[in-house]
Amino acid sequence: MARPKVPLISKRKALEVALDIIDTEGIDALSIRRLADRLKVNGASLYHHFENKEEIVVGAAMLALEEVRTPQTHDEPWRVWILRNAGRLREAFRRHPDLVPVMLRRQPLGIGTAQLDATVRLLEDEDVPTGAIAPMLEALELYAIASALHETRGDTPIADQEHDTAKAPNLARAITQRAVSAEAIFEIVCEKIIDSVVAATEERTSPASA
Repeated sequence: MARPKVPLISKRKALEVALDIIDTEGIDALSIRRLADRLKVNGASLYHHFENKEEIVVGAAMLALEEVRTPQTHDEPWRVWILRNAGRLREAFRRHPDLVPVMLRRQPLGIGTAQLDATVRLLEDEDVPTGAIAPMLEALELYAIASALHETRGDTPIADQEHDTAKAPNLARAITQRAVSAEAIFEIVCEKIIDSVVAATEERTSPASA
C-alpha cells in the first residue's frame, strides 16, 4: 500500500497508543485497523511510518524500554548503572507484561541491539572481562523478566495470600515477619549475579586455571 505524502499523526503518538492497546487489551488486540480507530485516522495513514503490524509491535517494545539507557560517560561506577538498568528493565516488564514474548525473541527483531552494543563497549572500557559481559547481561535480563512476571501473574503471590494460622502457623509467621521487600530482593540478587559471573569469569580465564 502506498504511503500518504503527509503524515497525519506522529510516529511516537502512534506507538504510545499501540502500547496502550497492548497493555489494556492484549497484544493480539493490536492491529492496523484497531490502532487507526484509536487515532481516528484512516489505516493508510499509519503506513507513512510503518511497513506492517510487526514494525509497530517492535516500536512499542522499544518505547517501553526507552528508560533502559547506556550512559554516555564514565561519571559513575559501572555496577551502579548496570543495577539501575536492571531495575528499569524489571519495571518495564511489570508495566508491559504482554511484551515479554516479544523481548524474548528480540535478537532477530533488533530491539535494543544498538543499546546493548554500546553497553558492551562501555563495560569493556571499564575493564569488565569481555567473557563476563554477555552472561551477566543475559542473567540480569532473565531475572528481571522472572521477577516482573511473578508480580504480575494472575494468581496471588504467596506473600499476599491469607493463610490459616491454625493450619500453617509457620508460613503465616514467616509472611507477617517478612523483612525484605520484593524490590530489595531484586537488587540483592542482581548484585550477586554480577559478582558471581565476574568472579567465575576471572577464575576460568586466569593463567592458573589454564
